[in-house]
Amino acid sequence: QLTEALDWLLAENARVDSKYAGLIDENALAVGGFSCGGVQALTVAGDRRFDTVVVQNSGLLPDDGPRMAGMELTKAGLADLHTPVIYLDGGPEDIAYENGLDDYRRIDHVPAFWINTPTGHGGTYNEPMGGKNASIVVDWLEWQLRGDAGARRTFMGENCRLCTDAEATIEMKNLP
Repeated sequence: QLTEALDWLLAENARVDSKYAGLIDENALAVGGFSCGGVQALTVAGDRRFDTVVVQNSGLLPDDGPRMAGMELTKAGLADLHTPVIYLDGGPEDIAYENGLDDYRRIDHVPAFWINTPTGHGGTYNEPMGGKNASIVVDWLEWQLRGDAGARRTFMGENCRLCTDAEATIEMKNLP
């Protein structure tokens, strides 16, 4: 359904009398999701229309584990990634922590970032404006989709914002 929604949105973007006409930058599309939604985002991440992937408090289930409806993708599906990807996990208390970290460790062909904040499975999303974790996601999207140098400083460079945050762990690999 995620790609069906994207098909509809892009068709509406192109339709002259649509209230969405011309509002979508078709060269700046992201897919992402929280918890089970992160698995669903990874399931469609191979779609070449997407420019980045955001996986929040999520990761693919172990290959030998049970599957839930709509979440059948195995770890082999990570090979379909073709864009930079960020995993934002909530520490060992986060039920999806090990799955997300395992995914990150397996990705060897696209730029991958793993950010860990000790916030549990719910992250900071119930805080006003989504809290720190929502700000991290917004900066990721601003950097990846708009090339915003200020947002890039959250992740990269000497004394990057997350690099100097005592409560955050940041790992990155496969950078150009």
